[in-house]
Amino acid sequence: MGTAISDVVTTLFPSLVRGWGRAFRPGALNRILTNIAALSVVQAANYLIPFIVLPYTAAVLGPRAFGLTSLILAATQYSIVLTSYGFGFSGSRQVATAHDDPRAVSAILANIWMTKFALMLACLSASLLILLGVSSLRPALVPYLCAFLVVPGTVLHPDWYFQGIERMKCITLVNVVPRLSLTPLIFLFVKTPSDYPTFLFIQSLAGLVTGIAGALLALRFLGGHLPAPTIRGVLAQFYQGWPTFVSVVSVLLYSSTNTILLGLLTQPTVVGQYSAGQRIVAAIQCLWTPISQAVYPWFCRSFQEESPHAVWALKRLCVFALALTLPVALAVTLTAPHVVPLYLGGQYRESVTIIQILAFSVTAMATGNVLGIQGLLAVGL
Repeated sequence: MGTAISDVVTTLFPSLVRGWGRAFRPGALNRILTNIAALSVVQAANYLIPFIVLPYTAAVLGPRAFGLTSLILAATQYSIVLTSYGFGFSGSRQVATAHDDPRAVSAILANIWMTKFALMLACLSASLLILLGVSSLRPALVPYLCAFLVVPGTVLHPDWYFQGIERMKCITLVNVVPRLSLTPLIFLFVKTPSDYPTFLFIQSLAGLVTGIAGALLALRFLGGHLPAPTIRGVLAQFYQGWPTFVSVVSVLLYSSTNTILLGLLTQPTVVGQYSAGQRIVAAIQCLWTPISQAVYPWFCRSFQEESPHAVWALKRLCVFALALTLPVALAVTLTAPHVVPLYLGGQYRESVTIIQILAFSVTAMATGNVLGIQGLLAVGL
């Protein structure tokens, strides 16, 4: 797969590949392209499957129940972000720079898992206190717990570990198979607006199975044994992950929080129309994710080794991100009025404006990702 992708990229962007070929060590570019291909399959599963499911659930649930679903998912996202705590970047950077020392990598995995587990317990306790303490929110307890099932999955899933050792094929395996297996259950059991808790449960179950599978595979790579986590190690992980955690939280303020604010100030129907448009743009944004995740370990090592090619490659990647995503944003803006009514139905016409407003965040996200993640975070800032 990596060779095929490499041939395609070489054909489409010959000067870019020739330049990158001078920057990367022998075999590194092919390895990166292979990882991009593997992560692209994951993104296809993560977003093409919802693209298939979205029209069905939007029609069956209707704007109101779809809005309630979006509110619960947005609330759950806070727990996901808190338990992830930026380890997707800090953990991956640690593994990438220590990948030749299996004992150090095992200690990193054990301490991050313990840190994430403690954060999950704190999130669950706070959520139960709020839902049980506020009488108007008690009806949402069962649906919220159905959605919260995904959080243990994100705690267990060591995608950052596989990224650090540049084995992205493993991420593909443990992500795609559970989602493909469980998605048909949505069409079988979600038939009316009152079935939205079932929809949340099926989605979350796929995430839980993915997390368990990823954890078992990582343990197999490490010989089935992990050292006991230590208080010092856990505190060190809190310190390592704090800068990236602040960055991720800032993103949450303009993503999931928008949905929460709409739920507080408007009706669930408005939330459903906004969420439908926002999910489409979010799916397009994540087309850049495989490239970002695949090159991140290389930049981490290159900046640590003070490679003269790292800054040059970073500039090239930034220009490439702009050239790739700006035409996509323009195309989405122009085609949304024609595509959205056909895709989601007439009751979601208000989502067109949302998509057109948010479309250029695709370009902003990609270029900011290059400078912030491949640049600042890879350097250790």
